[in-house]
Amino acid sequence: MSRGERLGRLSAEVFDVLVVGAGITGAGVARDAALRGLRVALIDASDYGSGTSSRSSRLVHGGLRYLEGFEFGLVFEALRERARHQKLHPNLVWPIEFVVPVYKTGKHSLFKMDFGLWIYDLLSVGRTAKWHRRLRPAAVRELVPGLLEEGLVGGIAYHDCKTDDARLTLANVMDAERAGAAVTNYVSLDALELSD
Repeated sequence: MSRGERLGRLSAEVFDVLVVGAGITGAGVARDAALRGLRVALIDASDYGSGTSSRSSRLVHGGLRYLEGFEFGLVFEALRERARHQKLHPNLVWPIEFVVPVYKTGKHSLFKMDFGLWIYDLLSVGRTAKWHRRLRPAAVRELVPGLLEEGLVGGIAYHDCKTDDARLTLANVMDAERAGAAVTNYVSLDALELSD
């Protein structure tokens, strides 16, 4: 579809939902609404995914940090969403290993880190490629050369996921359009006309 045709749809059609901002959140909302049969318009004043989405950590994490606050439901939901993204977009979301060194003077002991990651692994059963592993100091130094050795008691290696955020955003924009949404970038919202 040409840009002219896309702009024509915006001026000629009536929409149930207008999503302003085509970052990952806006693109996902537009895709979901269009798949539910709503008449959707998605616009952005710049390029798709060029705002906050382009400055993300590029992580699709399972919410490990929420374990400390015992927010198990939130962690489970994040792990479920991460697994869904891996299944829907295996070319855009893939596992990455993290190594966390643990020091004598650190906030968390090696035992606490290990225990927390066992809970994380159990909450992600069937949704993760690999279980975490506890590392001896020598293994941590081998995986992270140049690491400060003084006080190092070991470490943890675990998996979360990373993504190409711009491509994931664009994939959602394209899915929204395939589902019937009118999508256009480099369009500004000046005024709204609402009707019953």
